[in-house]
Amino acid sequence: MNENISESLRRQRELIIEEGGAQAFDRHTSLLEIAVISLYNRLANRLETGPESFRAGGAIAAIGLFGRGLSGPTQPVEILCIQADDSPAKDTWADEITGPLIEGGWTVEAHQGSTAEIMELARTDSGLFLKLLDLRYISGNRALAERLELQIDNYIAENRSAFLRSLRESIAARNELLSTPRNWLEPDIEENPGGLSEIRDIRAGCRIESKVRNLDDAIFLGYLTRQEVDFLQTAEKTYCRYRNLLKAASEHEGSMLSFDDQEMIADKLGYAEKSGFLPVEIFMQDVHRLLKGVATVSREFWERIDEGLSAKAEETGAVIEEGIVARSGKIYIQTERFPATPAHLVHLFVLCAQHGLGLANVTRQWISHNKNVLDGASGDPAVKDEFFELLRADSIEVPVLRRFYDYGLMTALIPELASVHALVQHDKFHLYPVEEHHLRTVSELKKIIAGAYCEAEPELSTAANDLGDPAPMLLAGLLHDVGKSIGSGHAAAGGEMIPAIARRIGLSSSESEAVQFLVSQHVLLLDNAALRHLADHEMLSSCTAAVGTKEYLDQLLLLTFADMTATGPRAQDKWRNTPVMGLYCNLKGILEKGEPSSRVISERAAKVKKRIESRVSDLLSDSELETWFSQLAPRYLLSVSPEEIIKHIELSRKLKEAERAFIWEVTARGETAEITFMTYDRPGLLAKAAGILTLHRLNIAGAQAFTMDNEISILIFKCRMPHLAKPINWDAMRKDVDSLLKGKFALDYRIAAHSAEMEQPKPLRAEPSKIVVDNESSTMHTILEVYTTDRIGLLYTITRTLHELQIPISVAKITTRSDQAADAFYIRNEKKEKVTDPEQIEEIKKALRFCLDGESEWD
Repeated sequence: MNENISESLRRQRELIIEEGGAQAFDRHTSLLEIAVISLYNRLANRLETGPESFRAGGAIAAIGLFGRGLSGPTQPVEILCIQADDSPAKDTWADEITGPLIEGGWTVEAHQGSTAEIMELARTDSGLFLKLLDLRYISGNRALAERLELQIDNYIAENRSAFLRSLRESIAARNELLSTPRNWLEPDIEENPGGLSEIRDIRAGCRIESKVRNLDDAIFLGYLTRQEVDFLQTAEKTYCRYRNLLKAASEHEGSMLSFDDQEMIADKLGYAEKSGFLPVEIFMQDVHRLLKGVATVSREFWERIDEGLSAKAEETGAVIEEGIVARSGKIYIQTERFPATPAHLVHLFVLCAQHGLGLANVTRQWISHNKNVLDGASGDPAVKDEFFELLRADSIEVPVLRRFYDYGLMTALIPELASVHALVQHDKFHLYPVEEHHLRTVSELKKIIAGAYCEAEPELSTAANDLGDPAPMLLAGLLHDVGKSIGSGHAAAGGEMIPAIARRIGLSSSESEAVQFLVSQHVLLLDNAALRHLADHEMLSSCTAAVGTKEYLDQLLLLTFADMTATGPRAQDKWRNTPVMGLYCNLKGILEKGEPSSRVISERAAKVKKRIESRVSDLLSDSELETWFSQLAPRYLLSVSPEEIIKHIELSRKLKEAERAFIWEVTARGETAEITFMTYDRPGLLAKAAGILTLHRLNIAGAQAFTMDNEISILIFKCRMPHLAKPINWDAMRKDVDSLLKGKFALDYRIAAHSAEMEQPKPLRAEPSKIVVDNESSTMHTILEVYTTDRIGLLYTITRTLHELQIPISVAKITTRSDQAADAFYIRNEKKEKVTDPEQIEEIKKALRFCLDGESEWD
């Protein structure tokens, strides 16, 4: 008989798992309740003591998620077997209920004992105690379940303050999780702020504070609104559905949405690509909206509990302004003296920032009821003045701006921000949803202004010291990624949105122009520093024309740093590894002194010579030094520091004196290394050196190549160190380079074997490589841009292909974001001219696409 019951339950459970859907929890709860009642009655009818005697001696109740009707078919079933003190049944009768369920495929967590024994367990197990708060009678002696409920209430009454304190501590612990980047990238739908535990604690708070056993009843006590209850219930069911899918698809025991699980669940739920966004990105936007929404409701709930909603605001308190009183650290308004205008709504938040105050519950209700007045704020200069003052007055952590966002006022004032709320990019470079990134960017700008980076980044502090009113720049920080709602080209798209936003807020023409410039150009410095050579005259001229003034350049530098710092650890590494500051200094010099003419270049070269001549006098005579400089292109002097030039002179002397085929110097600092090779020029030198670095698992972040007239080549690589158990063996690398240059090292074979050993990561976006040949941006060089999926040996693959086509490379700029590479190469043909032959250009494109994507255009 047990086998028949278990098999029937198994089939029904598997059917629910297969069908899924939003109603799965209701069907599953009904199935479990019917099964438990049937098993309990069957047991009662089999016992010799008689069914009525057995039923009077025990009861079955659901607790935890099962008690709330939210236990999915792959989740544990939490059952309470309550036994009367004088029950004639054996202690093991619970096994008769749980056994068939376990055989049917469920994991069952059952607790058995008298009401006193269960309460004794709950006193030492806080998890069990919280589950008991969701107790729901199923079958047996109802009076036993009611008696246990009464004992739970008595226990709560005795320890109410301690329980509420414990709940607040758990909230604080969850909030602390967001200080760890991984918890943004891979949120835990139970433990992250705004997750299932947050909702559980709201339910527990209702029960502990006022014996409220369901969220609907909390509405009548003023703890929650109807809208908030509906949102919490929807979120709770949605989270449980996600967790059920995690368990069903991947045997996942936890509730963390790992990077791969996110894609799996998005696919299971039928998400589709939209407006250039991956299905997983649209799914994760929904997840972050739920997390943010629940966290906001939770904060409101606990503030209402703290205030004591039954108490009325007293007339006494410190008068701040007409109609505004501060009491107990909260702002109260006298509505008859403080009319609901757009400027007044924003002004309340200005006062919070200026005085370090919160908003009383009645004030928050007033804001919520009058939020729609912001719809009529278009062009109101008073609103602009208040909003700018809010940007200026808020503290570095921007807590008031966060509240302004959470109450829906930010999107009411700037509707364009609604579409990027909770928007994420599915990569490990961009950690935060867009609105969180915006707020962190504003916070970083405030840190710069306050001098927090004066030692680490002194140039930023210098630029900030010359800053006038910071409000337009802070607004640009709050809006700089608003264009991401349309997908690619977000900077330009965001810039196009600014005029309409500026008119609505009431910005002046100069303020609108400044914000539009910063938003539309906020990637200008980073992209050009990453993909262009710092001595590229045409690039410098183009950037100078785009920036226009030193004031704009300073603000753009500050925004670039704040943007990268607020993106995540990998973006911070990119700031450190990309010469943004060098580009800024070059542009600043041009804006102050004019275009870099040949005369200016000669003057710079003379200054560099003068700075180093005394330091290399023991190595070179004046005439030898002059010869050294004459053998190098002007871009060498513009892109290499005097200290590096001295190092190169020393290496060249060692190369001439040594019997080895090359000389090198390695400077390793923490996670980065700079490697300088010097050898006599030979075909494919850059490709060969890049191949050796790849073999030793160095991630190449940038490369420069200089060839002197005396055929000595200088290769400079900037690399990121791999995270390996053993340190890099530099001696082994040196021996490999030596063997390679002597023809004793088969590089293609070694690279292929190395790639086979290493697991190539799966690309997030399976897009074909993009090859761009630019003959407009530079007078002396063709700029080849390659956009492709990052992989082991990428630079080697590209440079080897160009070598086969007899294309020398002067400069290589390597940029990686997550799994996507954007590399730029300054190239010329074998005659040292720009590559302009259409046939040769087409061959370059075809060859690179074949090497990178494995496809030929003639197949």
